Formats: sequence, C-alpha cells, structure tokens
Amino acid sequence: MYFTICVPAYNRAHTILRTLESIKTQSFSSYEVVIVDDGSKDDTTATVQKYIEENGLQEQFFYYYKENGGKHTALNFGIEKAQGEFFVILDSDDWLVENALESLHSYCEQIRSDDSYCGVMGKSINSATGEIIGDLFDLENPKSSYFDYHFIIPQTKNVVDCFEANKTKILKQYRFPEPENVKFVPEAWMFDQIGVQYHLLLTNDAFRLVEYMADGITSDSGLKQRNAVGFLYHYVSRLENVLPKKKLSFSLRLKLYTVAWWRYWQCVKLDKSKQGPRVKRVTFFGFLMKLGTPFLTFVAKRKYKDNNRI
Repeated sequence: MYFTICVPAYNRAHTILRTLESIKTQSFSSYEVVIVDDGSKDDTTATVQKYIEENGLQEQFFYYYKENGGKHTALNFGIEKAQGEFFVILDSDDWLVENALESLHSYCEQIRSDDSYCGVMGKSINSATGEIIGDLFDLENPKSSYFDYHFIIPQTKNVVDCFEANKTKILKQYRFPEPENVKFVPEAWMFDQIGVQYHLLLTNDAFRLVEYMADGITSDSGLKQRNAVGFLYHYVSRLENVLPKKKLSFSLRLKLYTVAWWRYWQCVKLDKSKQGPRVKRVTFFGFLMKLGTPFLTFVAKRKYKDNNRI
C-alpha cells in the first residue's frame, strides 16, 4: 500500500463527506484511509459509518473513535495504525483536488529510495478564492527541509498551509507529547525535529483545497492562551533540539533565538499551574529575553491582531 491518508475529525459531520468523497474518486487507488474521530459529539460517527457501508469501502476506509484529546493525539493514533509507505494528513474540512494522489505519487517516487528525504511538500488552494495559498517556491533547487520551511524560506516568502506526504517509517520514530488536559500541541513540534535530519522535495503543484472554517484552529485566537503547556513543548524543543543543531549566520541566529526565547517566556507566564516543560538551562541571552519579553509582546500586539502569531 502506498499512501495512508489520515483524517483527524472533531464535530465535522457537516464537512467530512466532502473530504471522503474527494479521496474515493481519486484515480490512484493504492491507499488506505484512517479516520480518527477525536471524541465528536455530533453525528460524525453515524455519518462516516453510513458512508463507508453504503459505498462498500470497509476494506479501504477505517473509522476509529477515541476520547477527545486534541488533534496531536489523533495524529499519534493515526500514525500508529498506518500501513502505507507515505503518510498524508487531510483535515476533515479540506478535500483533495482531482488526481491529487496520482500527481503526488509521481513526486514521492523520486525520493522513495533516498533515505535522506522524509517526503514531498506541495501547495494548497484557498477554496474561497481559487488561488494557491502563499507564495510559490523557488524550484531552481527543489531540495529543501522542514527547517527551511519553518525558519529560512519565511524570511523572504509567505509560505503557509502547504500539503505534504511523509515517509511513514520516519513518522513512526516520533510521538507527540500528550500532556493531561492539553488539547493542542503544534504539529511543528514533530516536523521541526524531522527537518533537522531529513530533506523535502518541493513542488508548486497543488494537491488540496482548504476552507477556513470559523471554528477551525486557524481562526482560534485563544489557542495559545488555553494550551500554553502544549506550546511550551514546542518552544522548548526549538531551543534545545532544533536551533542548536543547524549552522546559521549570526544575524539569522540572533533573529530566530530572539523569537524562540520570547515565545517561550510568553508561555511560561501563561502556564500558571507550572505543568509544562522548561528549558534545562537558561542562557545569558535567554535571561535578557525574559527581561525584554513584555516590550516585545507590546510591540507585536500592535502589529498583529491574531495572538496565535505571537
């Protein structure tokens, strides 16, 4: 089996059939669909089970219900169940473009036997405008990484909401932390670390249509405030496991560490119960950033309305 398409879902009975139908109608057929219902309270269970039964998809579409724990826990579950060579995350309010898997397969084949690559990254389309989301990649050299995607490319381009297929055997080496009563850990916690070791093959082909829902994660301005512990795992990892492992210019290192320490101290302040992780050692620069965090937060709040960006 070539692809595992993981569909994490929470209260998406009104959108998930569009997602599943876009998979079922693909021209490429070597895939399984792992639907992980993260404790939905609407009709998601009945909707999905009826769809699978009526279309005779029991051998290819697999539905699992689990207690609500957040998308990161659903992804942990999906990765554990995955049997395909490449793992694709398709949110339950998004859907594939026509022939997406066939096109994606052609790119995956280029890096399938190269152990230095973790996967392929392409583009998504905003369903409201019909336009590709963000700037196009510079494909003069399509060899990149998640580290480049999160830290280097954004210095000159707006690259967000890309679509990826990653080698399942690599993802199975990781597991998102599942702290109690935390409903969100950024996906970048995992992909930052993968980006230190592995390459990505970039393409400007679009594979997915995205609809920005009013109740989606992207629109949730209070996400960080409610899940400071989950974000602390992310920022501690950046400071200890990611940034120290890459050679950077002085100016870029200064910028990236400034942002990482600033965001870390923000979340330390939000973590009033002190349940989240802390860095093992606060550097002198980290201490200076602790003193400067109130000023940086004030400046950022004037620049950005969306608190998730700061």
